[in-house]
Amino acid sequence: MSFIDKAKELANDLAEKAAPLKDKATEVAGDLAEKAAPLREKAEPYVERATEAASKGVEAAVSKLDEITGGKFSEGVKTAGEKIDGLFNGENKK
Repeated sequence: MSFIDKAKELANDLAEKAAPLKDKATEVAGDLAEKAAPLREKAEPYVERATEAASKGVEAAVSKLDEITGGKFSEGVKTAGEKIDGLFNGENKK
């Protein structure tokens, strides 16, 4: 039996042993998601308010930076502010 054949056999054995663990992990993840749903619902208003406050803070910071730099870096400051604000609003995900 070649090394490749042994490796394939070992990989198949490990896959068979891992299958029940995968099933159990899926079950546990589903249970946790179900239990977390009410907590998520309770947290949503707080997250929304925090997001609004963060957006206002970013807006104020952009305005102040633009003022301090005399508008010299206005486009860059505004672009950075938009990107940061996008992060708070769940945008810019890769």
